[in-house]
Amino acid sequence: MIKINQWRDGQLYSGGEELYAAGDSAPTWIDLCGCDAATEQLWMARCGAHPLAMQDAQRDRHPPKFEAFDDQLFVLLRGIAARTEGVDYRPLQISYFIGASTLLTVHRGSAMSITHWQQSAQLGAALAAGPLTLFLQLAKSLGQLYLDMLLEFEPQLSDAEDQLRTLEADDQLLGEMMAAKTRLRKLCRDHIYHHAVFVQLRQQHQGRGDAALHHLAQDSYERFERVNSLAHLYYDLAGDLIDGHISLSSHRLNATMRVLTVVTTLFVPLGFLAGLYGMNFDHIPELHHPNGYFWLLGAMATVAASLLAVFKWKRWL
Repeated sequence: MIKINQWRDGQLYSGGEELYAAGDSAPTWIDLCGCDAATEQLWMARCGAHPLAMQDAQRDRHPPKFEAFDDQLFVLLRGIAARTEGVDYRPLQISYFIGASTLLTVHRGSAMSITHWQQSAQLGAALAAGPLTLFLQLAKSLGQLYLDMLLEFEPQLSDAEDQLRTLEADDQLLGEMMAAKTRLRKLCRDHIYHHAVFVQLRQQHQGRGDAALHHLAQDSYERFERVNSLAHLYYDLAGDLIDGHISLSSHRLNATMRVLTVVTTLFVPLGFLAGLYGMNFDHIPELHHPNGYFWLLGAMATVAASLLAVFKWKRWL
């Protein structure tokens, strides 16, 4: 689907291909959502995209990147197509071609940040300020989506920590933390690249006359920098919770095995004595003694009591 928004004569127009005219200086946002490769190539060529940037935009998987050409900026980010709870989300590659009067966005499915701005009442003002301003607003919204997702995940980490502290952790919690750690690892990987992209963008506009544009670039950088730091922090916390759960489970297992070992140790000598006097030999000296049974029970009780005393002294019980 091709959707075009254009700011002309103080008014925002929205429509399709009919709004685009080559060489028009009116600020225009062209959004290609789920188009075929030939259509994407056609529109990228119309907007003057560099051939190398076109190749990167049409790869199925490419890490986020930033490139500055003579008359255009190319930015590739990892957007969010949809999300559920925690840090479970479906990533989506979004390519941005930022020209003097045209912003072209290319993505293979619906993107939450782009959908938000297409429905926003502030779209006209952002587009009127220029394609770069609109791109930074789109990037800022994307950064806020990631930030909200991580902040909503924080209570889940706190609850898991409380369960671990109160010894209520179970295997379900371990599974949830392992799944979250896997997703956070992917998030960390993407945001290392995002952080580098916005460092370059911020440097690109440092020292330039447009203070509002510089402030917007700085704001976008700070959001992605915070997302990057929180993603790494939560990844470490999830790993610590997993290690703590495993250590706690090992401690519980050791305590159980200690009890079983004590019980086994108690019954080994008792079983030996019972087996010794249960042999079918006629010539066992104590066998026909009138008090032999009581002596054997006394010896077994003495052995058991002595072992229990030793275990208590060693604090194994």
